[in-house]
Amino acid sequence: MKVSLIISTYNSPGMLRLCLMSVAKQIIMPDEVIIADDGSTEETRELIEEFTSILPCNVKHAWQEDRGFRLAESRNNALRMCEGDYVVFVDGDIIMERHFIKDHKKLAEKGYFVMGSRSKLKSDISHHLIKRKSIQRHWYSRGVKSRFNSIYMPWLSFYTKNMYKKNWNKGRGANMSMFMSDLKAVNGFDSDMVGYGLEDTDIIVRLINLGLKRKWAKFQAIEYHLYHKEKSFVESNRPLLQNNLTRTMCKNGIKKL
Repeated sequence: MKVSLIISTYNSPGMLRLCLMSVAKQIIMPDEVIIADDGSTEETRELIEEFTSILPCNVKHAWQEDRGFRLAESRNNALRMCEGDYVVFVDGDIIMERHFIKDHKKLAEKGYFVMGSRSKLKSDISHHLIKRKSIQRHWYSRGVKSRFNSIYMPWLSFYTKNMYKKNWNKGRGANMSMFMSDLKAVNGFDSDMVGYGLEDTDIIVRLINLGLKRKWAKFQAIEYHLYHKEKSFVESNRPLLQNNLTRTMCKNGIKKL
């Protein structure tokens, strides 16, 4: 099974560097890394070029023009370039623990998609790591918030895989994986969702409507979220979700239907 890692980014080369450094430390490499770029400048392009010679896997750059926050479309751009059977999604402000890809690959199962947690890092530690170009983090490291989410005990997954079963919309696209065939079946992300908010919830709803079950990656697939200011939620995306809670496919996704 070929695994594709899609990393979303926008003009945050310092954070993206740490994310790519954490890819290089994985004990099992993805077969390809695709950067879903929402319109970053030349500095990000040069960074990606640098890592094409560092990472022992194929690195692709899916860039689109900067026309505001268009995360859904940038991920679809990456999916159009994807050659893997299984896709793992993270954001470019994430440091992945070294078992991250291995864990997602092990959790892959037909009829399921996988959601994971994240452990947030405090502002001062985040700036320090970016400045020092350091990615060494553990559950006990200074500046780690929500430490519970950074404890690595994968043998507990049997008991935690059905966590949040009643919370149908629980999950974040910054730690998510699924089969490419299922992504195609729901036509990827809804590119009509422009601005921050609900694009992840929307695809979760459509995958569940397709008949998939959610598997929760607790105590594994650990990631650390670098601090940044929260984006403003865009209310215009809410009716796009609420008026389409029974659909499986979006019209404007990987393909325009």
